[in-house]
Amino acid sequence: MTLNLAGQEFRLASDSSVEYMRALEAEINRRVREIQNQYPQQSTSRCALLAMLSMTDELTKLRSEFAEVDRKISELRTLRDGEKTAVTAPVKRPFERKKPVGV
Repeated sequence: MTLNLAGQEFRLASDSSVEYMRALEAEINRRVREIQNQYPQQSTSRCALLAMLSMTDELTKLRSEFAEVDRKISELRTLRDGEKTAVTAPVKRPFERKKPVGV
């Protein structure tokens, strides 16, 4: 498939769906345009790099927040295992796989 990112064509192979890849393309181009509107004197490549910096910042912050949530879930599991009456409902992590029976 070919994506147009900030005016450049990229031919890519991906296991992801075409719809997903098009959504990524649209989001990247939206962010680059947003930077271009804020800094019209900057080149497209510089705007793309600033958009990438912004997206990486968001990703890093989300990973940190997820790690904190995961830590809190672990604390709740410890509380649940140590004090059976404190927590009655199971707490599951997102995308957690069930353990096979007998393990």
